[in-house]
Amino acid sequence: MKKLFFFVVVPTILFAYSPKATSQAELKLVNTIKLKISEPSGITVYNKHLYIVSDRNGTIYKCSLNGKTIERIRTKQSDLEGITIDPISKQIIVINEAKRSLIYLNFDGTLIKKQKIKGKQKNPNSGLEGICFDTSKNTMYALNEKAPKQLLKLNTNGKIIAKNNLNFSNDLSGICFDKKTNSLWVISDESKAIYRISKKGILQKKYNTGIVKGEGIAFYKNLIYIVSDDLKILFVFEMIN
Repeated sequence: MKKLFFFVVVPTILFAYSPKATSQAELKLVNTIKLKISEPSGITVYNKHLYIVSDRNGTIYKCSLNGKTIERIRTKQSDLEGITIDPISKQIIVINEAKRSLIYLNFDGTLIKKQKIKGKQKNPNSGLEGICFDTSKNTMYALNEKAPKQLLKLNTNGKIIAKNNLNFSNDLSGICFDKKTNSLWVISDESKAIYRISKKGILQKKYNTGIVKGEGIAFYKNLIYIVSDDLKILFVFEMIN
């Protein structure tokens, strides 16, 4: 009954605006897809496919844009929270939250290297979360979930170039790059919202989604893909100007 209630109330709250809104664009929910993935914790788009990582089993799922699993890439890694793909080196990069490390993998799941990311966290579950690749600058952006809530700019070797504290949400769960606007999208699990921000962490737009345990976000063309960890659902939104 709880899941049925969730679907009834979502459409009434999806399009709430923040007082800090700076554009007239709206989000429209166009699809909800049940995933056959245990605890999806991160998502990215590469070569017209979705790549979704599981926190439960350390497997990366290559999916169609409709959420159908095409391939399972098994790794020997654990506690994976975010995923991105370097289009130049053709490497998959995932995050281990508790150990504050980036894990570089081949497309068959074999380990290339691990890179420790400097920083402090109060407990193993409040560290690194999302990661994305900025194709315009050949850099990456990662999030520290809370205490502190931070946006980290990284080079491709995982060295911190810059960091900005963020205070617009209760926590930070996932991030993606929006090439069209040269900005970043961030999702918050606890705030049940998504935010468009500048590369320096300045809030540009907020959308309340009501999504339970939204852990990952990806932007492709005019669509935003969000994965829910608990619900095992892929939500697809269309950006309407």
